[in-house]
Amino acid sequence: GGGGPVRWVGDGGLMTEAAMAPPSEKEGAEESPGKETVRERFADTAFWDAHIVTDETGRATVEVNLPDNLTTWVVRGVAATAQTQVGEETVDFLVTKPLLVRPVAPRFFVVGDRVRLAALVSNNTGAEQDVAIALRATGLLLADPATQRVTVPDGGEAQVTWWVTATDVPTVSLVFSAQAGEYGDAARPRLTTGPDGTLIVRRYSAPEVVGTGGQLVGEDSRTEVIALPPRYDGRQGTLSIRLDPSLAAGMTSALDYLEGFPYECIEQTVSRFLPNVVTYRALKQLGLSNPELEEKLPDLIADSLDRLYTHQNPDGGWGWWPDEDSNPYLTAYVLLGLVEAQEAGFAVRAAVIGQAENYLIEQLLPADDLDSYWKANRQAFILYALAEAGRNRLTSETGELFRRRDKLSLYGRALLAMTLSMTDPDDSRIATLLSDFQNEAILSATGAHWEEANYDWWAMNTDTRSTAIILDALARLDPDNALIPNAIRWLMVARQEGIWETTQENVWAILAFTDWMVVTGELRGEYEYEVGLNDALLTAGAVTPDNVAEPIELQVAVSDLLANVGNYLTIGRGPGPGRLYYTAHLRVYLPAAEIEPLNRGIIVTRQYYRPGETDAPLDGPLQVGDEVEVHLTLIAPHDLYYVIVEDPLPAGGEAINPELATTSLLEQGGVLTGGGGAKRWPVFYRWWWQWYSRSEMRDDRVVLFADYLPAGTYEYVYTFRATQPGEYNIIPTTAQEMYFPEVFGRGAGQSLVINP
Repeated sequence: GGGGPVRWVGDGGLMTEAAMAPPSEKEGAEESPGKETVRERFADTAFWDAHIVTDETGRATVEVNLPDNLTTWVVRGVAATAQTQVGEETVDFLVTKPLLVRPVAPRFFVVGDRVRLAALVSNNTGAEQDVAIALRATGLLLADPATQRVTVPDGGEAQVTWWVTATDVPTVSLVFSAQAGEYGDAARPRLTTGPDGTLIVRRYSAPEVVGTGGQLVGEDSRTEVIALPPRYDGRQGTLSIRLDPSLAAGMTSALDYLEGFPYECIEQTVSRFLPNVVTYRALKQLGLSNPELEEKLPDLIADSLDRLYTHQNPDGGWGWWPDEDSNPYLTAYVLLGLVEAQEAGFAVRAAVIGQAENYLIEQLLPADDLDSYWKANRQAFILYALAEAGRNRLTSETGELFRRRDKLSLYGRALLAMTLSMTDPDDSRIATLLSDFQNEAILSATGAHWEEANYDWWAMNTDTRSTAIILDALARLDPDNALIPNAIRWLMVARQEGIWETTQENVWAILAFTDWMVVTGELRGEYEYEVGLNDALLTAGAVTPDNVAEPIELQVAVSDLLANVGNYLTIGRGPGPGRLYYTAHLRVYLPAAEIEPLNRGIIVTRQYYRPGETDAPLDGPLQVGDEVEVHLTLIAPHDLYYVIVEDPLPAGGEAINPELATTSLLEQGGVLTGGGGAKRWPVFYRWWWQWYSRSEMRDDRVVLFADYLPAGTYEYVYTFRATQPGEYNIIPTTAQEMYFPEVFGRGAGQSLVINP
């Protein structure tokens, strides 16, 4: 029987010998009301050993205590000698009982679910049996007698059912037993979700996330008041707190990525050394050293400069590849790299810089020709590069571009603002441009970024690159702007494996971070800090230049917060250089029956359909065995990073079809669109691009993960089967950005009836 020892003996083959262990031999096992040992230790693999040594005759004996499964076990033995003689054998043996009970129960419950549990009893005793079948349940209200009697013929099977209602408890314990004279069996459900063989009970509640953030400059403290709603689920939910001594210190992997980029067109040649040079200069300004960077930089600069010297065209410009016509935008980028290398103390040929400047001045367009965003953006970048090179007296050109600033993309306005500041730091036009960034920022409680109305492909621009250039402008021109920490957080989250998607994104992000760290001096951070909640100290410590890149993360359960009054979260720091950034997110669960769908940057909905009948949503009850097609629709008003979507299942349903029928983006007018048509992909992309990075079928939910979602509409389709009769509450679908959880969406809760 289940739990009994098995003795395996091999002799020219594989033989098995099974022995049923009496209940008393199962140490610590629970007993059913009929004194039968409760079967509750189930496993798919009973035993594995890769190193069994035989005697000289090739015989070995292994004794194994089997799990409690009543099933046919398959034993496979594979042998090899020192002389590489090999062989294997497979045999089966059955473990069963004369009278056995099989529980039929869901894997979990939701409070208020009304469910029909069942026990299937099989009689192999050799005679008809009058069987007492009992259900011992804690955490459920039973509508039927706990013990019922049924006559089961020899070789037959009978079913007994109980209608139950899930109460508000953390877990439910179920034991099903059958007793007929000397024969008996007892078991828990095989598939369980709680500790010690119990079933988890979910409350019919859905999460809501709110957040805040800030920074402390110099000796200071800040208190945030955290108030819980009048009604919430105290069993789940957390207050998450994060402290960062530096938001931008973790950018070194991007430097390594750029240095080792495998292709060497002219743009990537500059991108290899430009951020390294800027970082090197910034560290010198801060009085810090990086021996590894200082050692490798001279050779890196020398190799890159030789390549640029060799491939400069006679007109003073550069093309994308050697022997290509000069490109104004690319030439401005090369000039910027040469100037930065020169300012860092490296020798750069003055004639090469002068020829590039003359070429770019010739490429400046008259005001009447600035009739499109890409021309205006190119003009802004050329003027910016010339200003960095000291040619910052082109006041008429910058004035005309400012008057036509409506043609500029957001990143073009940031370049123009920095250009104006190099001529006159007090120029009133700078404030006008900076105000555009305030108005156009896409905000959450702890994140900020910018998205362009048009994509400037010739400039290799993306929303991430625009955000980095705008951040650089704010760091230089308005370092007290409250958007800066949130923009840095957003950019750091936009990375994948420590780097951004393109060389241009990496370069401009590093330039912005470096300028910011020079302003704040946060790499030299040296101060003490502490965090308190109400009257308790949560943590305290010291920031030093050695740990400035290490965040401090704390979590407090909602159950530990005070109800009906404000909770006071206080973050403080002592004197010393550097800044201390903090964020706090409260994730609280609210009664699903009392709340509406919520859109805080993500819209998510769920619809149930019968397969093949998607013209109208499911209406009316299901039958056990019916399949339901679930359509999850997610709308991203703006670009999203690291999104997680959770769709709870009804307790009486099991997700099926792991291959998953999906569509990438809803087709509109022959193209795949998003963000109101601002971003477009050809139709053929639909055949290979799936928007989610990973999907998981869990006991109580389906979970989707997406690393990046451009603004648009997405649909995900999966199927579940109705497996258990009952009336079920279905928790709402939710979606959020993992690293900006306040960017959040919630659907509606619903109910479902499954008939026997």
